Amino acid sequence: MANRNIPADHTHPFEFTRRKLMASGMAMAATSVAGAGTETQGAMKRSMTKPDTGINAPRPPFDSLRDYVEALDKHGLLQRFSGVDQDGYEATAIMYQLVDSFGVHGAPAVWFDDITANGQSFNSPVVANLQGHWDAEAILWDLPRDPHDPTTAFRAAKKMHLEQLEKQAGSYALIEPHEIAKQEAPCKTIRKTGDAVDITAFPFFRGNPGDGGPYINTASVFTKDPDMGVNLGTYRCQVKGPRKIMVNFEAGQTGIKMVKAALERGEVSIPVALVIGQDPMTWMVSSSRIPNRLGNRNPIDELAVAGGLRGKAIDVVRTESGEFLVPAQAEIVIEGTVDIINLEPEGPYHEMYGYMGIPKDKNYVLTVDTLTHRKNPWVMNSFTGVIAEYITAPQTASVLYTLRKSHPEVVNYHSPHDSQGLVYISIKKSKPGQAIEVAKPTAMFNPLARVVIVVDDDIDIMDSAAVRFAVGSRWQPSLATRIFENRRAFALDPAAPDRKTTSKVIIDATRQWPEEGGPPFYQELNRTVFESEAPEALQRVTARWPEQLLRPKRF
Repeated sequence: MANRNIPADHTHPFEFTRRKLMASGMAMAATSVAGAGTETQGAMKRSMTKPDTGINAPRPPFDSLRDYVEALDKHGLLQRFSGVDQDGYEATAIMYQLVDSFGVHGAPAVWFDDITANGQSFNSPVVANLQGHWDAEAILWDLPRDPHDPTTAFRAAKKMHLEQLEKQAGSYALIEPHEIAKQEAPCKTIRKTGDAVDITAFPFFRGNPGDGGPYINTASVFTKDPDMGVNLGTYRCQVKGPRKIMVNFEAGQTGIKMVKAALERGEVSIPVALVIGQDPMTWMVSSSRIPNRLGNRNPIDELAVAGGLRGKAIDVVRTESGEFLVPAQAEIVIEGTVDIINLEPEGPYHEMYGYMGIPKDKNYVLTVDTLTHRKNPWVMNSFTGVIAEYITAPQTASVLYTLRKSHPEVVNYHSPHDSQGLVYISIKKSKPGQAIEVAKPTAMFNPLARVVIVVDDDIDIMDSAAVRFAVGSRWQPSLATRIFENRRAFALDPAAPDRKTTSKVIIDATRQWPEEGGPPFYQELNRTVFESEAPEALQRVTARWPEQLLRPKRF
Protein backbone atom coordinates (compact mmCIF):
# COMPACT_ATOMS: atom_id res chain seq x y z
CA MET A 1 0.00 0.00 0.00
CA ALA A 2 1.38 3.41 -0.95
CA ASN A 3 2.42 5.78 1.80
CA ARG A 4 -0.12 8.57 1.51
CA ASN A 5 1.39 11.25 3.70
CA ILE A 6 -0.79 14.35 3.72
CA PRO A 7 0.99 17.38 2.22
CA ALA A 8 1.96 20.10 4.67
CA ASP A 9 0.22 22.78 2.62
CA HIS A 10 -3.05 20.86 2.28
CA THR A 11 -6.15 22.87 3.16
CA HIS A 12 -9.85 22.14 3.22
CA PRO A 13 -12.92 24.07 2.11
CA PHE A 14 -13.71 24.55 5.78
CA GLU A 15 -11.60 24.43 8.91
CA PHE A 16 -12.67 24.03 12.51
CA THR A 17 -11.32 27.36 13.77
CA ARG A 18 -12.95 30.33 15.43
CA ARG A 19 -11.29 32.66 12.88
CA LYS A 20 -13.10 30.85 10.07
CA LEU A 21 -16.32 30.96 12.02
CA MET A 22 -16.03 34.70 12.48
CA ALA A 23 -15.22 35.20 8.79
CA SER A 24 -18.27 33.20 7.75
CA GLY A 25 -20.59 35.11 10.06
CA MET A 26 -21.13 32.16 12.37
CA ALA A 27 -19.57 33.51 15.55
CA MET A 28 -22.86 33.48 17.43
CA ALA A 29 -23.50 29.86 16.50
CA ALA A 30 -20.00 28.85 17.58
CA THR A 31 -20.46 30.58 20.93
CA SER A 32 -23.72 28.77 21.56
CA VAL A 33 -22.15 25.41 20.74
CA ALA A 34 -19.18 26.01 23.02
CA GLY A 35 -21.53 26.96 25.85
CA ALA A 36 -23.63 23.86 25.32
CA GLY A 37 -20.75 21.54 26.25
CA THR A 38 -20.96 17.80 25.65
CA GLU A 39 -24.72 17.86 25.33
CA THR A 40 -24.27 19.39 21.89
CA GLN A 41 -23.64 16.61 19.40
CA GLY A 42 -24.27 18.60 16.17
CA ALA A 43 -21.68 18.70 13.42
CA MET A 44 -21.01 22.44 13.41
CA LYS A 45 -19.04 22.27 10.20
CA ARG A 46 -22.26 21.65 8.33
CA SER A 47 -23.64 25.08 9.21
CA MET A 48 -20.46 26.76 7.94
CA THR A 49 -20.60 25.44 4.39
CA LYS A 50 -22.17 22.82 2.25
CA PRO A 51 -21.08 19.26 3.08
CA ASP A 52 -17.89 18.23 1.32
CA THR A 53 -18.52 15.71 -1.43
CA GLY A 54 -15.32 13.78 -0.82
CA ILE A 55 -14.33 13.89 -4.50
CA ASN A 56 -11.39 11.53 -5.17
CA ALA A 57 -11.59 10.20 -1.62
CA PRO A 58 -10.72 6.53 -1.06
CA ARG A 59 -13.85 4.45 -0.56
CA PRO A 60 -14.45 1.49 1.69
CA PRO A 61 -13.35 -1.09 2.42
CA PHE A 62 -10.20 0.52 3.80
CA ASP A 63 -7.16 -1.72 3.89
CA SER A 64 -5.16 0.48 6.21
CA LEU A 65 -5.22 3.35 8.65
CA ARG A 66 -3.64 5.51 5.94
CA ASP A 67 -6.41 4.92 3.39
CA TYR A 68 -9.02 5.81 5.98
CA VAL A 69 -7.26 8.98 7.17
CA GLU A 70 -6.94 10.07 3.53
CA ALA A 71 -10.69 9.57 3.13
CA LEU A 72 -11.37 11.68 6.24
CA ASP A 73 -9.08 14.34 4.83
CA LYS A 74 -10.80 14.39 1.43
CA HIS A 75 -14.19 14.64 3.13
CA GLY A 76 -12.99 17.67 5.09
CA LEU A 77 -13.00 15.88 8.44
CA LEU A 78 -9.31 16.13 9.32
CA GLN A 79 -7.72 19.09 11.08
CA ARG A 80 -3.91 19.41 11.11
CA PHE A 81 -1.70 20.84 13.85
CA SER A 82 2.09 21.21 13.61
CA GLY A 83 4.63 21.85 16.32
CA VAL A 84 2.42 20.69 19.19
CA ASP A 85 4.11 20.49 22.62
CA GLN A 86 2.55 17.56 24.45
CA ASP A 87 4.96 18.03 27.35
CA GLY A 88 2.78 21.12 27.84
CA TYR A 89 -0.31 18.95 27.07
CA GLU A 90 -1.23 20.98 23.99
CA ALA A 91 -2.55 17.98 22.02
CA THR A 92 -4.94 17.11 24.85
CA ALA A 93 -5.96 20.76 25.18
CA ILE A 94 -6.69 20.88 21.44
CA MET A 95 -8.92 17.82 21.70
CA TYR A 96 -10.79 19.18 24.72
CA GLN A 97 -11.34 22.49 22.93
CA LEU A 98 -12.61 20.83 19.75
CA VAL A 99 -15.09 18.76 21.73
CA ASP A 100 -16.16 21.81 23.77
CA SER A 101 -16.72 23.79 20.57
CA PHE A 102 -18.27 21.19 18.28
CA GLY A 103 -19.51 18.36 20.50
CA VAL A 104 -18.26 14.81 20.93
CA HIS A 105 -19.70 13.73 17.58
CA GLY A 106 -19.03 16.99 15.74
CA ALA A 107 -15.31 17.36 16.45
CA PRO A 108 -12.99 16.48 13.52
CA ALA A 109 -10.23 13.93 13.39
CA VAL A 110 -6.82 15.41 14.18
CA TRP A 111 -3.31 15.04 12.75
CA PHE A 112 -0.30 16.14 14.80
CA ASP A 113 3.13 16.39 13.21
CA ASP A 114 6.43 17.67 14.58
CA ILE A 115 5.14 16.82 18.03
CA THR A 116 7.20 17.14 21.21
CA ALA A 117 6.62 14.66 24.03
CA ASN A 118 8.61 12.91 26.75
CA GLY A 119 11.35 15.49 26.28
CA GLN A 120 12.02 14.68 22.63
CA SER A 121 10.73 15.57 19.16
CA PHE A 122 9.12 13.06 16.84
CA ASN A 123 8.88 12.97 13.06
CA SER A 124 6.18 10.29 13.07
CA PRO A 125 2.66 11.74 12.96
CA VAL A 126 0.02 11.11 15.63
CA VAL A 127 -3.62 10.83 14.57
CA ALA A 128 -6.70 10.73 16.80
CA ASN A 129 -10.50 10.92 16.95
CA LEU A 130 -10.76 8.95 13.74
CA GLN A 131 -14.19 7.46 14.42
CA GLY A 132 -15.74 10.06 16.71
CA HIS A 133 -17.54 12.20 14.13
CA TRP A 134 -21.08 11.18 13.16
CA ASP A 135 -19.96 11.03 9.52
CA ALA A 136 -17.46 8.24 10.26
CA GLU A 137 -20.36 5.81 9.86
CA ALA A 138 -21.11 7.31 6.42
CA ILE A 139 -17.49 7.07 5.26
CA LEU A 140 -16.88 3.57 6.61
CA TRP A 141 -20.13 2.11 5.25
CA ASP A 142 -20.41 4.34 2.15
CA LEU A 143 -23.73 5.79 3.32
CA PRO A 144 -25.38 9.14 2.53
CA ARG A 145 -25.06 12.13 4.85
CA ASP A 146 -27.77 14.65 5.69
CA PRO A 147 -26.52 18.21 6.26
CA HIS A 148 -29.44 18.90 8.62
CA ASP A 149 -29.39 15.71 10.68
CA PRO A 150 -25.87 14.54 11.60
CA THR A 151 -27.19 11.23 12.95
CA THR A 152 -28.53 10.10 9.57
CA ALA A 153 -25.59 7.85 8.70
CA PHE A 154 -25.54 6.29 12.18
CA ARG A 155 -29.23 5.45 11.95
CA ALA A 156 -28.78 3.99 8.46
CA ALA A 157 -25.76 1.92 9.56
CA LYS A 158 -27.63 0.58 12.59
CA LYS A 159 -30.59 -0.40 10.40
CA MET A 160 -28.25 -2.09 7.92
CA HIS A 161 -26.51 -4.16 10.61
CA LEU A 162 -29.77 -5.02 12.34
CA GLU A 163 -31.21 -6.35 9.07
CA GLN A 164 -28.07 -8.46 8.54
CA LEU A 165 -28.30 -9.89 12.07
CA GLU A 166 -31.96 -10.73 11.55
CA LYS A 167 -31.18 -12.54 8.30
CA GLN A 168 -28.34 -14.52 9.91
CA ALA A 169 -30.06 -15.40 13.21
CA GLY A 170 -27.89 -13.00 15.17
CA SER A 171 -24.54 -14.02 13.67
CA TYR A 172 -22.10 -11.81 11.84
CA ALA A 173 -20.91 -12.60 8.36
CA LEU A 174 -17.38 -14.03 8.42
CA ILE A 175 -14.66 -13.60 5.82
CA GLU A 176 -11.54 -15.51 6.76
CA PRO A 177 -8.33 -13.44 6.83
CA HIS A 178 -5.91 -13.78 3.94
CA GLU A 179 -2.31 -14.61 4.87
CA ILE A 180 0.41 -12.95 2.80
CA ALA A 181 4.19 -13.34 2.70
CA LYS A 182 6.31 -11.30 5.09
CA GLN A 183 8.05 -9.49 2.25
CA GLU A 184 4.65 -8.21 1.08
CA ALA A 185 3.53 -6.94 4.50
CA PRO A 186 4.06 -3.20 5.17
CA CYS A 187 4.27 -3.83 8.93
CA LYS A 188 7.43 -5.91 8.29
CA THR A 189 9.38 -3.15 6.52
CA ILE A 190 11.68 -2.62 9.52
CA ARG A 191 12.55 -5.38 12.00
CA LYS A 192 14.35 -5.06 15.34
CA THR A 193 15.02 -7.62 18.04
CA GLY A 194 16.45 -7.75 21.56
CA ASP A 195 18.28 -4.68 22.79
CA ALA A 196 17.88 -2.96 19.41
CA VAL A 197 14.21 -2.46 20.33
CA ASP A 198 13.30 0.96 21.75
CA ILE A 199 9.59 1.61 22.24
CA THR A 200 10.38 5.08 23.60
CA ALA A 201 11.43 6.12 20.09
CA PHE A 202 7.74 6.44 19.15
CA PRO A 203 5.35 9.24 20.21
CA PHE A 204 3.49 7.41 22.95
CA PHE A 205 2.82 10.10 25.55
CA ARG A 206 1.00 11.14 28.70
CA GLY A 207 -2.49 12.25 27.75
CA ASN A 208 -3.10 13.82 31.16
CA PRO A 209 -0.71 15.29 33.76
CA GLY A 210 -2.14 12.76 36.24
CA ASP A 211 -1.05 9.73 34.21
CA GLY A 212 1.59 7.46 35.67
CA GLY A 213 3.65 7.68 32.49
CA PRO A 214 3.41 7.52 28.69
CA TYR A 215 0.76 5.13 27.37
CA ILE A 216 0.06 3.04 24.32
CA ASN A 217 -3.72 3.27 24.31
CA THR A 218 -4.87 2.05 20.88
CA ALA A 219 -3.10 -1.29 20.57
CA SER A 220 -5.08 -4.38 19.66
CA VAL A 221 -3.62 -6.72 22.26
CA PHE A 222 -3.47 -10.25 20.84
CA THR A 223 -3.65 -13.12 23.35
CA LYS A 224 -4.61 -16.75 22.89
CA ASP A 225 -5.98 -19.73 24.78
CA PRO A 226 -6.36 -23.42 23.83
CA ASP A 227 -10.12 -23.27 24.42
CA MET A 228 -11.03 -19.63 23.74
CA GLY A 229 -8.82 -19.17 20.70
CA VAL A 230 -7.23 -15.82 19.80
CA ASN A 231 -8.59 -12.61 21.31
CA LEU A 232 -8.17 -8.97 20.32
CA GLY A 233 -8.67 -6.48 23.15
CA THR A 234 -7.86 -2.82 23.63
CA TYR A 235 -6.21 -2.27 27.03
CA ARG A 236 -4.17 0.58 28.44
CA CYS A 237 -0.42 -0.16 28.20
CA GLN A 238 2.03 1.98 30.15
CA VAL A 239 5.50 2.38 28.63
CA LYS A 240 8.13 1.95 31.35
CA GLY A 241 11.24 1.48 29.26
CA PRO A 242 12.64 0.65 25.82
CA ARG A 243 11.53 -2.98 26.15
CA LYS A 244 9.17 -2.82 29.15
CA ILE A 245 5.42 -2.25 28.81
CA MET A 246 2.70 -2.73 31.43
CA VAL A 247 -0.48 -4.40 30.13
CA ASN A 248 -3.73 -3.78 31.98
CA PHE A 249 -5.95 -6.83 31.48
CA GLU A 250 -9.07 -5.28 32.99
CA ALA A 251 -11.50 -7.32 35.11
CA GLY A 252 -14.28 -8.97 33.15
CA GLN A 253 -12.44 -8.83 29.81
CA THR A 254 -11.36 -11.82 27.76
CA GLY A 255 -7.67 -11.05 28.22
CA ILE A 256 -7.80 -11.52 31.99
CA LYS A 257 -9.81 -14.73 31.55
CA MET A 258 -7.00 -16.07 29.39
CA VAL A 259 -4.41 -15.04 32.00
CA LYS A 260 -6.33 -16.87 34.74
CA ALA A 261 -6.71 -19.95 32.56
CA ALA A 262 -2.94 -19.96 31.95
CA LEU A 263 -2.31 -19.71 35.69
CA GLU A 264 -4.61 -22.68 36.28
CA ARG A 265 -2.56 -24.65 33.76
CA GLY A 266 0.57 -23.84 35.75
CA GLU A 267 2.06 -21.45 33.19
CA VAL A 268 4.18 -18.48 34.26
CA SER A 269 3.95 -16.36 31.10
CA ILE A 270 1.91 -15.90 27.94
CA PRO A 271 2.83 -14.67 24.44
CA VAL A 272 1.34 -11.30 23.47
CA ALA A 273 1.40 -9.07 20.39
CA LEU A 274 0.44 -5.38 20.35
CA VAL A 275 -0.81 -4.19 16.95
CA ILE A 276 -0.87 -0.39 16.55
CA GLY A 277 -2.24 1.63 13.64
CA GLN A 278 -4.64 -1.07 12.47
CA ASP A 279 -7.36 -0.69 9.83
CA PRO A 280 -10.62 0.89 11.11
CA MET A 281 -12.65 -2.36 11.25
CA THR A 282 -10.01 -4.23 13.23
CA TRP A 283 -9.82 -1.26 15.61
CA MET A 284 -13.60 -1.24 16.10
CA VAL A 285 -13.78 -5.00 16.73
CA SER A 286 -10.83 -4.84 19.13
CA SER A 287 -12.38 -2.00 21.14
CA SER A 288 -16.04 -3.06 21.27
CA ARG A 289 -18.25 -5.99 22.16
CA ILE A 290 -18.31 -7.04 18.52
CA PRO A 291 -18.58 -9.99 18.54
CA ASN A 292 -20.09 -10.57 21.98
CA ARG A 293 -18.29 -13.34 23.86
CA LEU A 294 -20.70 -13.32 26.83
CA GLY A 295 -21.91 -16.87 27.36
CA ASN A 296 -19.75 -18.14 24.49
CA ARG A 297 -16.41 -19.74 25.28
CA ASN A 298 -16.00 -21.17 21.78
CA PRO A 299 -13.18 -19.72 19.68
CA ILE A 300 -14.15 -16.65 17.66
CA ASP A 301 -12.02 -15.44 14.78
CA GLU A 302 -12.37 -11.71 15.33
CA LEU A 303 -10.33 -10.89 12.24
CA ALA A 304 -12.87 -12.89 10.23
CA VAL A 305 -15.60 -10.81 11.87
CA ALA A 306 -13.75 -7.62 10.90
CA GLY A 307 -13.43 -8.96 7.35
CA GLY A 308 -17.13 -9.75 7.21
CA LEU A 309 -18.07 -6.30 8.49
CA ARG A 310 -16.03 -4.60 5.79
CA GLY A 311 -16.88 -7.11 3.07
CA LYS A 312 -13.28 -8.04 2.32
CA ALA A 313 -10.70 -10.31 3.91
CA ILE A 314 -8.11 -8.74 6.21
CA ASP A 315 -4.57 -9.31 4.93
CA VAL A 316 -2.60 -10.94 7.75
CA VAL A 317 1.00 -11.95 8.30
CA ARG A 318 2.64 -14.30 10.78
CA THR A 319 4.40 -12.59 13.69
CA GLU A 320 8.14 -13.10 14.07
CA SER A 321 7.50 -15.45 16.99
CA GLY A 322 5.03 -17.45 14.91
CA GLU A 323 2.40 -17.13 17.63
CA PHE A 324 -0.15 -14.92 15.87
CA LEU A 325 -1.51 -13.81 12.53
CA VAL A 326 -1.80 -10.02 12.65
CA PRO A 327 -3.04 -7.35 10.18
CA ALA A 328 -0.31 -6.92 7.59
CA GLN A 329 -1.24 -3.29 6.86
CA ALA A 330 -0.73 -2.19 10.49
CA GLU A 331 1.80 0.49 11.39
CA ILE A 332 3.60 -1.17 14.32
CA VAL A 333 3.67 -4.70 15.77
CA ILE A 334 5.23 -5.27 19.20
CA GLU A 335 5.87 -8.89 20.24
CA GLY A 336 6.87 -10.27 23.59
CA THR A 337 6.05 -12.26 26.69
CA VAL A 338 3.88 -11.21 29.62
CA ASP A 339 4.97 -12.40 33.05
CA ILE A 340 1.78 -13.48 34.85
CA ILE A 341 3.50 -14.23 38.16
CA ASN A 342 5.73 -11.26 39.01
CA LEU A 343 3.56 -8.16 38.87
CA GLU A 344 4.46 -4.46 39.24
CA PRO A 345 2.67 -1.14 39.92
CA GLU A 346 0.91 0.57 36.99
CA GLY A 347 -1.15 3.74 36.49
CA PRO A 348 -2.99 5.93 37.13
CA TYR A 349 -4.56 6.67 33.74
CA HIS A 350 -7.29 9.03 32.46
CA GLU A 351 -10.15 6.58 31.91
CA MET A 352 -13.33 6.42 29.80
CA TYR A 353 -15.73 7.74 32.45
CA GLY A 354 -13.86 11.04 32.46
CA TYR A 355 -12.27 10.26 35.84
CA MET A 356 -8.67 9.33 36.60
CA GLY A 357 -8.38 5.55 36.74
CA ILE A 358 -7.04 4.18 39.99
CA PRO A 359 -3.38 3.10 40.01
CA LYS A 360 -2.82 -0.61 40.47
CA ASP A 361 -0.29 -2.06 42.88
CA LYS A 362 0.03 -5.18 40.77
CA ASN A 363 -0.25 -5.41 37.01
CA TYR A 364 1.27 -7.37 34.17
CA VAL A 365 4.71 -6.77 32.65
CA LEU A 366 5.39 -7.29 28.95
CA THR A 367 9.02 -7.77 27.95
CA VAL A 368 9.40 -6.90 24.27
CA ASP A 369 11.37 -9.34 22.15
CA THR A 370 10.67 -8.10 18.62
CA LEU A 371 9.47 -4.90 16.98
CA THR A 372 8.41 -4.58 13.34
CA HIS A 373 6.92 -1.51 11.69
CA ARG A 374 6.41 0.54 8.54
CA LYS A 375 8.86 3.22 7.54
CA ASN A 376 7.93 6.39 9.44
CA PRO A 377 5.01 4.67 11.17
CA TRP A 378 1.88 6.55 12.19
CA VAL A 379 0.65 6.36 15.77
CA MET A 380 -3.03 6.49 16.63
CA ASN A 381 -3.81 7.94 20.06
CA SER A 382 -6.98 7.71 22.08
CA PHE A 383 -7.78 10.75 24.19
CA THR A 384 -9.71 8.49 26.52
CA GLY A 385 -12.65 10.08 28.30
CA VAL A 386 -12.61 13.03 25.87
CA ILE A 387 -13.62 11.60 22.49
CA ALA A 388 -15.87 8.87 21.10
CA GLU A 389 -13.32 6.23 20.24
CA TYR A 390 -15.04 3.95 17.73
CA ILE A 391 -18.18 3.68 15.63
CA THR A 392 -21.06 2.11 17.53
CA ALA A 393 -23.77 1.22 14.98
CA PRO A 394 -22.77 -2.50 14.78
CA GLN A 395 -22.70 -2.88 18.57
CA THR A 396 -25.99 -1.01 19.03
CA ALA A 397 -27.62 -3.19 16.36
CA SER A 398 -26.41 -6.32 18.18
CA VAL A 399 -27.89 -5.16 21.49
CA LEU A 400 -31.15 -4.19 19.79
CA TYR A 401 -31.38 -7.57 18.06
CA THR A 402 -30.91 -9.38 21.39
CA LEU A 403 -33.48 -7.21 23.17
CA ARG A 404 -36.10 -7.71 20.47
CA LYS A 405 -35.73 -11.48 20.61
CA SER A 406 -37.30 -11.51 24.07
CA HIS A 407 -39.18 -8.20 23.87
CA PRO A 408 -40.50 -7.48 20.34
CA GLU A 409 -42.03 -4.24 21.64
CA VAL A 410 -38.57 -2.66 21.85
CA VAL A 411 -38.23 0.10 19.24
CA ASN A 412 -34.75 1.49 19.85
CA TYR A 413 -31.71 1.37 22.15
CA HIS A 414 -29.08 4.02 22.76
CA SER A 415 -26.16 4.46 25.16
CA PRO A 416 -25.03 8.10 24.88
CA HIS A 417 -21.27 8.48 24.79
CA ASP A 418 -21.31 11.73 26.76
CA SER A 419 -23.01 10.06 29.74
CA GLN A 420 -21.33 6.76 30.59
CA GLY A 421 -23.63 4.61 32.72
CA LEU A 422 -26.88 5.77 31.09
CA VAL A 423 -28.94 3.64 28.72
CA TYR A 424 -32.10 4.70 26.87
CA ILE A 425 -34.70 2.21 25.58
CA SER A 426 -37.87 3.11 23.67
CA ILE A 427 -40.83 0.73 23.48
CA LYS A 428 -44.25 0.48 21.86
CA LYS A 429 -46.09 0.02 25.13
CA SER A 430 -49.02 -2.41 25.12
CA LYS A 431 -49.56 -3.35 28.77
CA PRO A 432 -48.99 -2.07 32.32
CA GLY A 433 -45.55 -2.73 33.83
CA GLN A 434 -44.00 -3.41 30.45
CA ALA A 435 -41.24 -0.81 30.69
CA ILE A 436 -39.83 -2.29 33.91
CA GLU A 437 -40.05 -5.78 32.46
CA VAL A 438 -38.13 -4.77 29.33
CA ALA A 439 -35.43 -2.85 31.22
CA LYS A 440 -34.76 -5.35 33.98
CA PRO A 441 -32.36 -7.68 32.10
CA THR A 442 -30.29 -4.69 30.94
CA ALA A 443 -30.13 -3.24 34.45
CA MET A 444 -29.37 -6.59 36.05
CA PHE A 445 -26.73 -7.94 33.69
CA ASN A 446 -25.12 -5.09 31.72
CA PRO A 447 -22.37 -3.74 34.01
CA LEU A 448 -22.23 -0.48 32.04
CA ALA A 449 -25.96 0.26 32.53
CA ARG A 450 -26.33 1.95 35.91
CA VAL A 451 -29.33 4.10 34.94
CA VAL A 452 -31.81 2.62 32.45
CA ILE A 453 -34.47 5.02 31.17
CA VAL A 454 -37.44 3.65 29.24
CA VAL A 455 -39.61 5.94 27.10
CA ASP A 456 -42.53 5.64 24.70
CA ASP A 457 -41.94 5.17 20.99
CA ASP A 458 -42.80 8.82 20.23
CA ILE A 459 -39.53 9.85 21.90
CA ASP A 460 -36.36 9.95 19.78
CA ILE A 461 -33.81 8.44 22.14
CA MET A 462 -30.96 9.71 19.98
CA ASP A 463 -31.99 13.14 21.29
CA SER A 464 -31.08 13.42 24.98
CA ALA A 465 -33.26 16.52 25.30
CA ALA A 466 -36.28 14.47 24.20
CA VAL A 467 -35.45 11.81 26.82
CA ARG A 468 -35.18 14.49 29.51
CA PHE A 469 -38.55 15.83 28.34
CA ALA A 470 -40.10 12.40 28.93
CA VAL A 471 -38.49 12.07 32.35
CA GLY A 472 -39.67 15.53 33.35
CA SER A 473 -43.25 15.14 32.14
CA ARG A 474 -44.08 11.41 32.34
CA TRP A 475 -42.02 9.83 35.10
CA GLN A 476 -43.65 9.36 38.53
CA PRO A 477 -40.71 8.58 40.86
CA SER A 478 -42.74 6.81 43.54
CA LEU A 479 -44.63 4.65 41.04
CA ALA A 480 -42.23 4.02 38.18
CA THR A 481 -38.80 3.40 39.69
CA ARG A 482 -36.99 0.17 40.51
CA ILE A 483 -33.67 0.02 42.36
CA PHE A 484 -31.41 -3.02 42.47
CA GLU A 485 -28.52 -3.38 44.90
CA ASN A 486 -25.23 -5.27 44.71
CA ARG A 487 -25.11 -5.72 40.95
CA ARG A 488 -21.82 -6.22 39.10
CA ALA A 489 -20.16 -2.88 38.33
CA PHE A 490 -18.05 -2.09 35.32
CA ALA A 491 -14.40 -2.27 36.36
CA LEU A 492 -13.78 1.43 35.67
CA ASP A 493 -16.96 2.77 37.33
CA PRO A 494 -15.73 5.62 39.59
CA ALA A 495 -18.85 5.46 41.81
CA ALA A 496 -18.76 1.74 42.66
CA PRO A 497 -18.33 1.72 46.47
CA ASP A 498 -16.20 -1.44 46.62
CA ARG A 499 -15.00 -1.17 42.97
CA LYS A 500 -16.85 -4.42 42.24
CA THR A 501 -20.57 -3.86 42.80
CA THR A 502 -23.02 -1.01 42.33
CA SER A 503 -26.71 -0.24 42.64
CA LYS A 504 -28.84 0.15 39.50
CA VAL A 505 -32.03 2.08 38.77
CA ILE A 506 -34.77 1.76 36.18
CA ILE A 507 -36.69 4.93 35.37
CA ASP A 508 -39.98 4.21 33.64
CA ALA A 509 -40.56 7.47 31.76
CA THR A 510 -43.35 6.05 29.62
CA ARG A 511 -46.85 7.44 30.02
CA GLN A 512 -48.13 5.82 33.20
CA TRP A 513 -51.44 4.06 32.59
CA PRO A 514 -54.26 4.25 35.17
CA GLU A 515 -53.46 0.62 36.12
CA GLU A 516 -49.95 1.79 37.01
CA GLY A 517 -51.23 4.68 39.13
CA GLY A 518 -51.10 7.24 36.33
CA PRO A 519 -53.70 9.86 35.35
CA PRO A 520 -56.96 8.85 33.61
CA PHE A 521 -55.59 10.24 30.35
CA TYR A 522 -52.65 12.22 28.95
CA GLN A 523 -53.06 15.47 27.06
CA GLU A 524 -51.83 15.60 23.49
CA LEU A 525 -48.46 17.16 22.81
CA ASN A 526 -48.52 20.70 21.48
CA ARG A 527 -46.28 19.68 18.58
CA THR A 528 -48.56 16.75 17.68
CA VAL A 529 -51.61 19.00 17.52
CA PHE A 530 -49.72 21.64 15.53
CA GLU A 531 -48.44 19.18 12.91
CA SER A 532 -51.85 17.55 12.65
CA GLU A 533 -53.79 20.75 12.22
CA ALA A 534 -51.21 22.70 10.20
CA PRO A 535 -49.42 19.91 8.33
CA GLU A 536 -47.77 22.07 5.68
CA ALA A 537 -46.59 24.95 7.84
CA LEU A 538 -43.12 23.61 8.56
CA GLN A 539 -42.46 22.70 4.94
CA ARG A 540 -43.68 26.12 3.83
CA VAL A 541 -41.43 28.17 6.10
CA THR A 542 -38.31 26.05 5.54
CA ALA A 543 -38.81 26.34 1.80
CA ARG A 544 -39.06 30.13 2.08
CA TRP A 545 -36.19 30.70 4.53
CA PRO A 546 -33.81 27.70 4.31
CA GLU A 547 -30.65 29.61 5.23
CA GLN A 548 -32.16 30.93 8.45
CA LEU A 549 -34.07 27.81 9.48
CA LEU A 550 -32.22 24.72 8.27
CA ARG A 551 -29.31 24.07 10.59
CA PRO A 552 -27.95 20.82 12.04
CA LYS A 553 -29.89 19.31 14.88
CA ARG A 554 -28.03 19.25 18.17
CA PHE A 555 -27.71 15.89 19.86
